[in-house]
Amino acid sequence: MFSFEHEVSHEWQRRTALRELSQGRLRVDDACDADFLLRAAAEHHGVDSPRPCPVCGAPMREVKWVYSEKLGRRTGTARSDEEIDRLVAEVGPITVHVVEVCAACKWNHLLKEVTAVPVV
Repeated sequence: MFSFEHEVSHEWQRRTALRELSQGRLRVDDACDADFLLRAAAEHHGVDSPRPCPVCGAPMREVKWVYSEKLGRRTGTARSDEEIDRLVAEVGPITVHVVEVCAACKWNHLLKEVTAVPVV
């Protein structure tokens, strides 16, 4: 069992990017640039997002990426909650990035960074 601690929200940067996009100061191609790997990870490892895409209105997915020096080659990979639970039990606290991804228009944004820790 794990829990999340030390959340760093990136909602302000998200709102700023969307404002810049709506005002024409940010190109759609620059904001909507999710590569194949990110879109595939969202499809296979992600969960449905509670909100629609802010650019095109399509459903979005949220995907979690794990990071830690202790993970070796597994760092920087997309993981489900069950996989994160196993990793935390194995190596201890890890950093998790939660990213929203739209498969339709390729919008993507880092929503938050959290630390997954074992529950004792």
